Parts: sequence; structure tokens; C-alpha cells
Amino acid sequence: MKKKITWKSVLWILLLILIIIIVAFPLYWMFIGAFKTKNEFFTNPPVFSLKPLRTNAFQVALFGIGGKGLKDSLIIASFSTIISLFIGALAAHGIVHYHIGKKNLIFIFLVIQMMPPVSLAIPLFLMFNELKLLDTYVALIISNTVFNLPYAIWLLTGFYEEIPESILEAGKIDGASNLTIFTKLVLPLVKPGLMATGFFTFIFGWNEFILAFTFCRTKVKPLTVAIPTMVGSDTIVWEQVYATSIVAIVPVLILAIFMQKYLIRGLSFGAVKE
Repeated sequence: MKKKITWKSVLWILLLILIIIIVAFPLYWMFIGAFKTKNEFFTNPPVFSLKPLRTNAFQVALFGIGGKGLKDSLIIASFSTIISLFIGALAAHGIVHYHIGKKNLIFIFLVIQMMPPVSLAIPLFLMFNELKLLDTYVALIISNTVFNLPYAIWLLTGFYEEIPESILEAGKIDGASNLTIFTKLVLPLVKPGLMATGFFTFIFGWNEFILAFTFCRTKVKPLTVAIPTMVGSDTIVWEQVYATSIVAIVPVLILAIFMQKYLIRGLSFGAVKE
């Protein structure tokens, strides 16, 4: 029996189409803009169709400023994520299963996470300046880890709380050491949580701008800093901006596709319980 189409369902469909258009149009405009010439950005009416492919902007995005920014962003975000996951996994394990200052530490981590990066930009700048670390990968990796690590610990505690204590007790009865219990029993059980946490910490490091803008000069220039340099005082190379923006989106999009099952599973049971 066919369902009767009502005005309410039609309105919901139209609303959904409108939302898709609002979300997708900026992406479409950025995509076609990457293949335009400079003159086509100032035509009236605007050019909405995709003309013959011109890849000049992508050459700059991949082999020029954008290519250097892509490499720097990957290095900074990847190492910051690895460090945050490594320390965060150990810290969350200690907080949940060894009850090391649980409530107080979690509160402190939440406070640090809520702090805007700009609040620590000047103190970190002075510290890195004394240590001769300005304009280096080390400075940005450390500064990103300062904000990613509290978030990783806070989020991972929710996943660790899902592990029954009986599993850890069974490991102790079998004579397993604390390290064996952690590596062989705990980590496999929280793998979805580690994947989800790693994905979000990578995104934070990938999109970070304030700290990168403060600490970077010429040697290190991630994409968040490289793209604004394409905006000059008297001209803007829009096609290069759009092409580099697409290059910045692709790695995160690929990562999200490959980690989709872990994200869905991880976020479904990783809520922090009181």
C-alpha cells in the first residue's frame, strides 16, 4: 500500500534540499573557482559553470606555497596527534583504573580545553623565543599538544570507563603484568575510542591558526598560514586560494572516509559517565 504524500513531508523534503544547497554551494563555488582565470572572477553575471580545466592553480597548490604548507601541516598535526594519543592513553588508564585524582584532574583538563589558544600565545612565544624554537616544527607540535592532550585524556576516560573491572582482574589472576594488561587487554578494547580521539585531535592540529600565525616566520608555514599569504594588499589570487583550500580539505576527507566505522562506533559509546 502506497503511503500518502502530505504537505508536511513535502515541506521537510524542501527544507532538506535547501539545507543541502546552503552547505554544498560554497564547496561547489570553491571547486569551480580553482579552475577559473583571474578575469572570470569579475564577470557579470558570475561564471557558475565549469569551463575547460585549467590546472595552473593546482600546480602552485601542490608544488609551490601550498605544497610546502601541506607538508608542514601533515607533520605538525600527525606528531601532535601521536603524542597526545600516547600520553592520553596512559593518563586515562591511570585515572580510570588506578583512581589517580580522577575528579580534580578531569576538571582541570576541561578548564584547559576551554581556554582559547590566544590566551597562551604570548607566554608560549616568549618561552620558544628563549629556547630558539620559533619557526620550527617543535614549537608548533608542543603548542598543539598543550591543547590536544587535555581533550584526548578527557575523551578517552569515557571509553576506559566502559571496560569492566572483571577483565582487568582476570588478567591479574592469570599473572599478567600491568603493562601486559594495558597493551593486550585494555588497548584493543578501546581501539574505536583511540581512533575517534585521534581523528579529532588531528583535525584540531590541522585547522589551528592562531598559534601557527604567532610562531611561524618563513621556515615553517602550515596551510592555515600559507593560504592567507596569497591575499596581497592590492590583489588576491583567488584561483590559488581555492585550489590550496581544496588541497587542505582532501587529506581530512580521506581520513574521515577510512575511519568512518571507528568514528561511528567510538562516538556511540564513548560518553563520559558521572
